[in-house]
Amino acid sequence: MPSTKGITLVSTLVFTFIVIILVTISTLTSLSNRRNAQDALRTSQAQFAAEAGLERAVARLWHQVLASAASPSVSAYAAELNRMGLTNGATIASLFGEPQSLGDGSSFVVRVSRQDGTITNPDAVILTLTSTGTLADGSTRRLRQVFRVERAFFPFDYALLTNNAECIFCHLDVKSMDALRGPPTSDPSTWWRRAKVGVLESLIMRDNEEAGVVHGSLVTRGTITQQSSGRIGPSNRYRTTMNPGDTRIRSTTLISATPADCTIPSSCTIPQNLYYNYPDSNNLSAFGNRFPDGELPDSFPLPIPDTNNNRLIDDAEWNAEVSSSLAGTNQSYSAGSITAAMRINPSGSIAWPGGSSVLTQTSADLGQSPSNVILDGSVTPISLSGTVFINGDVVIRGRVRGNGTILARGNVYVMGDLTYDCGTGSTLAACDYSNPSRLPQLHLIAGGNTVVGDYMTIHSGSLTLLNMLSTNYNQPPISFCRANPTNTACALRRTPNLPLTEITNFNRRELRRYLSDNTYRPRFYTFGEDVVYFSPGCSHQPQQYKDYNTIAAGAKVSFCQGDRELSAIKLTENQVSSILARAVRYEVTSSTFNNAVLKNLWASSMNARGTGALRTDGLLYSANAIFGLAHRKYPMGGRWDLRGALVAADTGILVPGPGDGTAGLTIYHDDRLRPRLPGGQQAQAQLRRGVWEVVGQ
Repeated sequence: MPSTKGITLVSTLVFTFIVIILVTISTLTSLSNRRNAQDALRTSQAQFAAEAGLERAVARLWHQVLASAASPSVSAYAAELNRMGLTNGATIASLFGEPQSLGDGSSFVVRVSRQDGTITNPDAVILTLTSTGTLADGSTRRLRQVFRVERAFFPFDYALLTNNAECIFCHLDVKSMDALRGPPTSDPSTWWRRAKVGVLESLIMRDNEEAGVVHGSLVTRGTITQQSSGRIGPSNRYRTTMNPGDTRIRSTTLISATPADCTIPSSCTIPQNLYYNYPDSNNLSAFGNRFPDGELPDSFPLPIPDTNNNRLIDDAEWNAEVSSSLAGTNQSYSAGSITAAMRINPSGSIAWPGGSSVLTQTSADLGQSPSNVILDGSVTPISLSGTVFINGDVVIRGRVRGNGTILARGNVYVMGDLTYDCGTGSTLAACDYSNPSRLPQLHLIAGGNTVVGDYMTIHSGSLTLLNMLSTNYNQPPISFCRANPTNTACALRRTPNLPLTEITNFNRRELRRYLSDNTYRPRFYTFGEDVVYFSPGCSHQPQQYKDYNTIAAGAKVSFCQGDRELSAIKLTENQVSSILARAVRYEVTSSTFNNAVLKNLWASSMNARGTGALRTDGLLYSANAIFGLAHRKYPMGGRWDLRGALVAADTGILVPGPGDGTAGLTIYHDDRLRPRLPGGQQAQAQLRRGVWEVVGQ
């Protein structure tokens, strides 16, 4: 039998050996952890130093440069970078010269390179910064970050924004969506946000007739002219509910506006209800380099940038927006989809799809090839998410759910009510408009024109509702009525309807601009033919078909103040050749959805609805014109209720109301509807810092 002492000795030795191994492992682990902790600490300290470099660069490259710039514009910011030696394509190896020491013994060096422009924003200034943090023992950490200085996204805080407004102020009422909660009382919680209307070039008002109400401020940079007399200034029947100095609407009591002329800066130091001569971005020094009451753009903001300034959406411009959206790199339009009853490139007998042909489509489906689309939400609501580009014309009606943008390259025709739906699944439900935060959001954008209502019917009070829904009384082109004066649709009034009248008025204005500046590229509207007509003389009212002018040698172009002629020019052969060579044309009618097709679609919508105002929810935004007409004899009774906003270069809209003195077009401004379009002029509003990344130890 083995000795117990030997066994005990062996066991003791084995145990001692195990203990030694464990102690050794523990010691080595502790040393490794300590070393790793020290390395991590040094890395963190070096990273903090590198981050300090990035923060110091913000102060140097943003705040200090902007403070030294001639103005707060992107171009002035870029010029100041040039002055300090950071030109486009250049690199500064050490922004601050010698390594910048920090209090703990660490330091940083910042390298900056500049490369301007992107596909969607060629004016952007892009700075790539590499900040290297270094400790006293030589440990380093290198971070890279991209700074983008761009024009601010255009602030869509206007219920109505336009270059030129004609007729729209007749029977207009503009207010915040707060009005749908009820009238303001003595309780401040019931006061409405003030609405804003912006006019960049010209506004024509009727002299002694109903001239609209804005529950807020009218901001103008161009002229306000009274139509008949030609007097400068608003109609004596234009009203507001905002007292100067107020920031909210406290009462619905109508008062006359108090003009504030911003050529005298002290006149515009408090909120006003009517601004004249509102400054542009190059004339803000007298206002502390800030707009007196929010930004009014220097020029009309386009939904798709016109990079070659030809006033058209070229293939390259369109494809760049669609491709970058699909790739997820478009700052303005995130990729999305639409599910709706739709017909794509229909032919033959064209009708609303109703509840059939429900499809889900994206910009890849509708934006990359010619696509003329009918969207019908009358049975199944249109479901929208993100942005869907449509490379053609769009006809739309019905209910809408979701949050997104429909951007048509061509024209948009709203041929019936277009409202939000707050149901789920197959259950339809009306929305609570007193709580806008829970409403869907629709941005309906046209690269061409937007047309709402029955712009097709001739303008004649003698027509019955049945006749007005018949294609027999559609408005023919001017050339047709000149050649066929006894035709039924031409002979009733012998003058064109309001949309065609507005087209000829806008064309006259474009001719005047060209004749004042022969570098200007005029934009003309046509109606059902390839002939450009413009209004004779200075009248803004419909004229006899035979009196309208075409662009030809000897044609007289009047320069006007309201309906009063100031001077006139007769076109020469050289001027005609130059005008026609430079001009672009936008056709209001559609080759796919001609006026007969649209009238039948409109009649179908009208026959299926009850009485009440035409309803439209969302932002209506046209790169060119918005034309609208709501006859009194329809079930809508000459009324249009728009809950959103209206933005267009030209607005030719007549909604006369029921004739009892109440408003025709009521705009309830939904200030949530703000597409992210690069259109602002304030550089400091748009420093965008990318997420920094580690690029080296």
